[in-house]
Amino acid sequence: MSPPGFSRLNVLWELPETWCETDHVAGALHEVERRLARHGLADSFVFVVTSVADRLPLKHPGRVIVIQTSDEAHEVPAYMNDAFMVFKVYRPFAQTPDNLRVIPLGCNKDVPVLPSKPMRARGTDVFFVGRPEFREEFFAAALPLNERPDLAAQVGEAPGFRLGLSPADYAAVLADTKIALSPRGVSHETFRTYEALRAGCAVIAARHLPSWWTDGWPVIEVDDWRGIGDLVDMLRADPGRLDALSAQGQTWWRERCSPEAVGAYIATEIVAYLERR
Repeated sequence: MSPPGFSRLNVLWELPETWCETDHVAGALHEVERRLARHGLADSFVFVVTSVADRLPLKHPGRVIVIQTSDEAHEVPAYMNDAFMVFKVYRPFAQTPDNLRVIPLGCNKDVPVLPSKPMRARGTDVFFVGRPEFREEFFAAALPLNERPDLAAQVGEAPGFRLGLSPADYAAVLADTKIALSPRGVSHETFRTYEALRAGCAVIAARHLPSWWTDGWPVIEVDDWRGIGDLVDMLRADPGRLDALSAQGQTWWRERCSPEAVGAYIATEIVAYLERR
C-alpha cells in the first residue's frame, strides 16, 4: 500500500492499509513534503515507513529516513547505522543515538473526528472502556466509579482487542465525555490519550515518558490510580478548570501532536541535522 498524493517525496511504504497509524503517518509526511520543498530537499531522501525494528528494505546512511511505528517494546532500532535519521513512536528506554528522534503516537485512523461539544453539554462525567490486561490496579480503583449515583460514569472491561465499543461508538462517547481516563497497557503510550485530547476531554493518564511534546502538556498524569474518585470530584467541582483543560487539550493536539504538527517537527529536525553535519 502506498499513500497517494506525494508529488516529490520518495516514500517506501511498508505498513499494511489496516494499520492503526497509516493516516497519522501519511498526514505527517504530506507536511514534511511541503516544508522540505521550501528548502529544495523534498526529493533528497527516501522515506521508509515500517513497523519492523530489526531490518530495512533499503539501506543508505546518507539518504534513508525511517518512520518507525508499532514498537511497543520501546527499543532502539537495530538498523540505526543504515539510515540518515530515524523518527519513531514509543520513546526507547535506552539512550538514543544522535540520529534518532521520538514522535507522538497520534490517533487511530478508525476513530472518526466529531464536532467538539462544550463541557456543560457533555453527558458522561468519566469514561474508559478497554482491555483488562496489565490494568488490574487501574480497574480495581476505577470500576467502583460506576456504582456512584452522583456520577455519570462508564468504566468497563473489553473482552479482547478491538472487542469493546466500535470506533464510531467510541468516538461518540469521547465527544460526550468530560473526563477521559487513559491508563497504560503494555507500553507507556496509548492512542486514547491523543484521541481524548483531540475530542476536547479533560485527560487523566498514566505518567508518560518525558518527551518534547509532553513538556507542559495539559494532561493530568498519575503514578497511582488509587484515589481516582477524589481527583474526578475535584475536577467536576471546578467547571472553569474543565473548560480550560478542554480548550488547552485541543490546542495542544493541533500544535504538538497532530499529523501537521508532527510533520513540521520532522522537517525541522531534518534540516537542523543536515546543518550540523
